Amino acid sequence: MSSAPSDPQQPSQWQPQPKRGCFSSLTRLLFLIILLSGLLLPFTPFAGKIKKGIQDIVESARSTKERIITRDVMRDVIKEVPIVKEVTKEVIREVQPPLPEKYIPRKDVDVATLFNGITVKTNLLTEQGSFASLERLDPESYKAEFQLSIRVPKANQTMVELSRINKNLPAILPDLDAMLPAAKVSGFYHKLYENKTSRVQNDLTRLNKILDRHNYYDTETILELTHPATQRRTLLIQSEMDVVADGSDGDRMPTLEEYIYLSDYYQPFTSYAWAKTTKTPNPLLAKWEERLKKAQDEFGQKGLSSARNRELKAMIDQLKLEIADFKVRSSLIADKDPFIVISLLFRGYADQNKFTPQIGDYAAVIHEGKIYPAICGDYGPSFKMGEASLLMAKTVNPKATPYIRPESDLKVTYLIFPGTAEKTRGAPDLVKWREKCQTLLGEIGGVGTGYVLHTWEDPFKKPELPPEATSTSGIPVPGETTPPTTTPSTSTSPPATMPAPAPAAAPAVAPTVPNTPKSGAVKTTPSKSGSTKSKSAKKK
Repeated sequence: MSSAPSDPQQPSQWQPQPKRGCFSSLTRLLFLIILLSGLLLPFTPFAGKIKKGIQDIVESARSTKERIITRDVMRDVIKEVPIVKEVTKEVIREVQPPLPEKYIPRKDVDVATLFNGITVKTNLLTEQGSFASLERLDPESYKAEFQLSIRVPKANQTMVELSRINKNLPAILPDLDAMLPAAKVSGFYHKLYENKTSRVQNDLTRLNKILDRHNYYDTETILELTHPATQRRTLLIQSEMDVVADGSDGDRMPTLEEYIYLSDYYQPFTSYAWAKTTKTPNPLLAKWEERLKKAQDEFGQKGLSSARNRELKAMIDQLKLEIADFKVRSSLIADKDPFIVISLLFRGYADQNKFTPQIGDYAAVIHEGKIYPAICGDYGPSFKMGEASLLMAKTVNPKATPYIRPESDLKVTYLIFPGTAEKTRGAPDLVKWREKCQTLLGEIGGVGTGYVLHTWEDPFKKPELPPEATSTSGIPVPGETTPPTTTPSTSTSPPATMPAPAPAAAPAVAPTVPNTPKSGAVKTTPSKSGSTKSKSAKKK
């Protein structure tokens, strides 16, 4: 049966549809079967099995999600490792140049410009001479020849000369050119430059600030001696003796003389020092603290120059160090301890030269046939030799003072025994010092017949009262000193006729009672006389 032809006048939905194919029909049928099976399946026996199968699938999927899978993963890990710093302690030792074996002549030329603009050219010429004791007497041995060249300027006189300084001058002074022919150089000009030249000459010839001839020739010889039998080494120095008055020790001497407080050159410390043993403050501690306070007060002020601030800062730092030293250390006392001063030129050569003296080494000082035990107690300038403590100086010459040397000639012999210093330093033990020096002198042949090593008295030894003036308790008791035989000698008849009045013995004892305080006063006199002596020394 064929389909009717379409009518173009009818609507499209009324038009006959095209015929579907076989595949389309089969798909439609399959879909209807599946849909029908889905609707009928829950009412069949297979529904429970299908449900259980679906649940097993779901459970299996869940267990798969919760399962932990472990595997090795390579990754970079940053680990902080502590760095151990190796600390290396560097020890720097000062190596001194080798000592010269003999004198080497020298010629030095130096050119410098002074602060005042003068160019200075110096020629230093040295040559081998005779002994120091002889060269000291020869004025030609140590001299300076100066030649200062100065061109004294001439005065301007002409217009050309004046115009060289000020080219506008002719215009400023139109009649100046007419006045110049009759003009002359004033005498005040010549006088001015004459005064300038004289002033230069006076300053040039004043050479007291440099090392003078006396101090230049202060050493006759320095010998290194070794005893052939004992091999004891000794350094012999032939020189003069200057005076040092430094040092302080609150443990032994809590007060000082007034001249020390007022001196601008006094140094409270010596190179030989030891730890304090008492709580007695150093006699200069209060003065140093006062200086520190004044310096700090001034440093705190505003408007000071930079130079003054630097000076005060350095002063404050130095005073703080010295105050700290006052509290923990004690030094030798030049007025009480026998010691000598060695030059700084010796320091640093102990490793090179076995004859190098050091602080604490024992020494013997010989002057005019007398021998004095001592130690090396302090360092002095590197260009100077021959210096001892004030106690040593006064013993050599009672007229010696901190400003007057006991011996100006080269008559003092210093025997220093290098390497003999005690390992542990302490307060001076004068008995031990003498015994040690006596032994060392013996190791170089001893002291000749008729000569003895000086014995130093302990300057801090307390005076002792005589035994007869004290009781068993150490206190004077008049009743204990009454002699039984003195009463009959003073009054014989009263005891015979009237034995009762025993108090009559008091007048007989009376003369002895005042004797006790008198004897005590006599013993305390040294301290008074000592203070009187120090005052008189101060006046001198």
